[in-house]
Formats: sequence, C-alpha cells, structure tokens
Amino acid sequence: MIKLQHRHRLWLLILSALILTLLAVFFSPIHQSRNFYDYADQRTILSIPNFWNVITNLPFALVGIIALKNVKKPETLTLEPTMRNAYLTMFWGLIAVCIGSGYYHLVPDAFSLMIDRIALSIVFMALYCIVLAEYISLSLGKRLLLPLIVYSTLSVVYWYITDITTGRGDMSAYVLVQVIPIIHLPVIIALFKAKFSHGRCYVFALVSYVISKWAESNDELLYELTNGFSGHSFKHLFAALGGYFVYWGLKKRQVLKKGR
Repeated sequence: MIKLQHRHRLWLLILSALILTLLAVFFSPIHQSRNFYDYADQRTILSIPNFWNVITNLPFALVGIIALKNVKKPETLTLEPTMRNAYLTMFWGLIAVCIGSGYYHLVPDAFSLMIDRIALSIVFMALYCIVLAEYISLSLGKRLLLPLIVYSTLSVVYWYITDITTGRGDMSAYVLVQVIPIIHLPVIIALFKAKFSHGRCYVFALVSYVISKWAESNDELLYELTNGFSGHSFKHLFAALGGYFVYWGLKKRQVLKKGR
C-alpha cells in the first residue's frame, strides 16, 4: 500500500478526473475514425449479416443471466447490500450489451451504435460505482450511480445528435465514460483498503477489457493471422470475459475484517 493520507488519495482521483475532463474539452471535438464501420469480417452466414461480430455477443448475455440468478439469491454472493441495485444494473447491462451490440452489427449505423454505446456505458458506470462503494465510500458509490448513468447516456446521445447533424459526431463527453474508470479503477484498488477479498478480479476484468480494445484496434491484423476470426470478434469475447471476472470475484470473495 502506498503511504498516502486518505484525503490525498481522494484528491488524486479528483484532480485526475478534472485533468482528463479539461483534456477532453481542449481536444474536442473528438471524432471516431472515418472507416469505423468498415470491419474486417463482414461475412453473411446462415443469412445473418456480419455473422461472427453478431454471434460473439452472446457471452455477454450468458454472463449477465448467470450473475443475475445469483444476485437475486443474497446467500450465494458476498454483496454490499445497499449496492444491490448497482450489481443488478451492471448485469442487466451486460444483457443489454448483447442485444445492443448484436443489433448494431446486424444494422451498422449511427442509431444502432448509439444503442450499443448506451448499454456499454451503463455497465461501466455501474461497475465504477460498485468499486467506489466497496473501496472508498458506500454513500458515494450509491449517490453517484444514477447521475453517472444519466451523464453517460446523455454523452452518447450528444455524440449521436452531433453525428447526424454534422456527419462526424463529437465523442469528447463519451470518451470520459471509458477513460476515467479505466484510469481510476486500478488506482482505487491499489490505494484504498478493500472490504472484500478477491479484489484482483476487478483488475482481471479491467485487463481483459484493455485487451479487448487492443483486439478491436487490430481488427484486420487478427483476421489475417487467424485466417477468419477478426479482432472485433475477439473484442466481444474478451470484454464478456471481463464481466465474468467481476461475477467470479463476487462468487468467491469473503468479507475482510481488517482490510488489506
């Protein structure tokens, strides 16, 4: 544990969030690449367009359904009781990602991408608030859940509106939805005391998601190397694996009486 006072750790999070926000404002508008919709694997199989990019979303639903069955039985998981809605939101969100991303890859356009990103944003914000509650402040995590979900949803809607009006949407507000949790989560886990064991599962989930983003950015390369399985399909599998790591951690962990 790095020896910083509690308030200094909090200020580190606050200042980093402010710096990232200022950078997003400074570099706005932030656009996605012009060939964003041009995926390496666009094969139609069994009359399903972009078959593998559609089908590889099913693990999201599988993880979400398995987790929801256990969250509804408090005795099967070690949960922060007052954050139960956040856990439910996250795992329902995984099912929504399956539906939204599947729909997007069936009909790739700005509207379907908006649906996909809203679902993903809800998962991110729910997980972020869960970690805040478990490591820093229960009341903070609980109070931020709804505002952050509203913000993340509006950030995607803003991108969509600017996309259909200008032809190139501004992602500056949406970028923060992903960047701040990716930076904050490992810092929180490293600097604050855990209430539960198996906190490393959150790290595993984050690493899995980072790998998924790498796979996404190397869509064509992986498609060529594997002779038919694209980076974007790998992205879905690794991102769903991240969701499973969160569930697995909840399944295995125990309350830590003295923190770490």
